[in-house]
Amino acid sequence: VALGFGISMLPFVEPVSIPPELILTGILPPLLYAAAANTPVMEFRRDLGTISVFSVLLVALTAVAIGFLAVALVPGLPLGIGIALGAILSPTDAVATSIVRKAGVSKRIVTILEGESMLNDASALVLLRAAVASVGVGVSLWQVAGQFLWAVVGAVGIGLIVGRLNVVVRGRIRQVPANVALSLVVPFVAYIPAEEVGASGLVAAVVAGLATGYGAPLRMGAQVRIAERSVWSTIELILESAGFLLVGLELPTLAADTANGGLGLPAVLALLFGAVVLVVRTALVAWSL
Repeated sequence: VALGFGISMLPFVEPVSIPPELILTGILPPLLYAAAANTPVMEFRRDLGTISVFSVLLVALTAVAIGFLAVALVPGLPLGIGIALGAILSPTDAVATSIVRKAGVSKRIVTILEGESMLNDASALVLLRAAVASVGVGVSLWQVAGQFLWAVVGAVGIGLIVGRLNVVVRGRIRQVPANVALSLVVPFVAYIPAEEVGASGLVAAVVAGLATGYGAPLRMGAQVRIAERSVWSTIELILESAGFLLVGLELPTLAADTANGGLGLPAVLALLFGAVVLVVRTALVAWSL
């Protein structure tokens, strides 16, 4: 982040505005796929209940809490926009969660956090769309529930099909470079069709990764799996670093967009909303344990 911010302050660097599609389509699917492919499926299934609570209930509670706080602090702000802001802030970040792996935290907590970060984007995006739509035309609870159900069920179905086809097809390819190269397109093959049918492309990429990680030892040789792990570790490092670099590059542009009314209020709101996220998460974690 510091490097990106330093580069953006150079006099010959134009203001940077990152298209959301670059993150949602270009960075997150391969990152989530790689994390899922390296997640032990048995451990993931063991903690699936806790992961589900964190990735759905925690997102909803945090979004609603931030929504009501935002309405109370910002005059004239619609509740739908406040909840939309909460939906953006509430899910754990898949890139930042990767840091936990290197922090000496217990394996079970790492599994839960990574599982949550892989699945909570579906609930956050559905809640975001519903909250924004409610400002203009109104959206019922049943509509939100239906959107969420399809986002998950459709994504799981597509992800399973893509993941199993990936294992079967690549199990027949003996050339290691060709085999590993084919793995690079799998997250996008899962993501794009899911998004086209209104499901969660990110969850589809996760499920494809889980299916690949589960089936690879049965159909692929050790040489392929070792080479694939090495390649994907490099890709993860590049994409994780790129994500934080882009944050730093865009920071002055975001500050300039907010500076019309001064940065004091946004800074205070950011601290308050961050505190709410931590308090709600701490309370739910304490209850769940």
